Amino acid sequence: MKYGNAAGVESPSVHDLIVAHQKEGRPDFERLRAAFQDEQGRILEEYYALEFPAALLLVAQERKRRSGGVVYKTRLFYDPAKSTQEFDDVFRSARRVERKYAVLLRGRVQEIVTRGLYTTGAHLLAVLDAMPSREVRSQEESARISAAAASAKKETRQIEDYASVAAMKSALIRYLSGIFLGAIAVALAVYAAVLLPLPDEQRSSVGFCLACGGIGAMVSVMVRITNRRKVQIDMDQGRFVTVLSGAFRSIIGAVFGAVVFVLVTGGLLPIATSGSGEKVLFFAGLAFLAGFSERWAQDTIVRTLPGLPDAADPRPPETGPGKENGPVKAGPSDTRPSS
Repeated sequence: MKYGNAAGVESPSVHDLIVAHQKEGRPDFERLRAAFQDEQGRILEEYYALEFPAALLLVAQERKRRSGGVVYKTRLFYDPAKSTQEFDDVFRSARRVERKYAVLLRGRVQEIVTRGLYTTGAHLLAVLDAMPSREVRSQEESARISAAAASAKKETRQIEDYASVAAMKSALIRYLSGIFLGAIAVALAVYAAVLLPLPDEQRSSVGFCLACGGIGAMVSVMVRITNRRKVQIDMDQGRFVTVLSGAFRSIIGAVFGAVVFVLVTGGLLPIATSGSGEKVLFFAGLAFLAGFSERWAQDTIVRTLPGLPDAADPRPPETGPGKENGPVKAGPSDTRPSS
């Protein structure tokens, strides 16, 4: 969609808009503004300083076709000759927050974050616009600028905290959707278990263990969310990787459930099984525990591997026959020559 006739202007910048805005009568402003919108996106809000070259724009730009939707951005220009180091730090911090969460957030939440940053920046520019140049400022005016910068810095941190929580919630939603995608993969694995070359009883037990292990993994995540405990998710790893991590959670639970069944059936885990009529329920419960607690399943599997010391045993491994604390050493009786 075009916003005006931008003929003769290739790509105007914010500084070009400032110059056109400050000209008497503003003869070229609307034309440059339309050309800017054709290049950068629709201008939602804009602030132009009156006493020095500065402007801040809030722009809604169409995302690339791959992701779709709209991304909200700010466009800023100001003459640093009238600014201070405190103001520069705030503007840089706000720009960093905007760039980071433009990638991690979408839709209404990303708009709220960017509008908050725009409001803070526009207030800072208004304070600078009302102040004289640095050479003639009074002590009271300098204190007012410092107070405004400190307030803006605090507001930027609050906006960043809100954006961080929102990004974590968004990542959690993608993680949970991945868990249920993994549940579909587990269901396919259960269906494929009927093709295993095993006796009927063991084949059905493998299917039950796969299903119960996957269910245990899903219940584990649900319990942690219900109890307001944090689920460890890296919100910076990307949408696809987050979904994939959730899918792996269900699949790993199912695999652990099946592995525990194999170890018990093969005699590697010294667990006494119940009667034949209750074996399926026994293995289903064991598989659920393996999927519910990855740590328990990993510790159990590690203890079955030959040659590895028990993690709970602080003593060093044996290095000689019949000895627990070191290699066999020759005593006084061993050094006497044989007769």
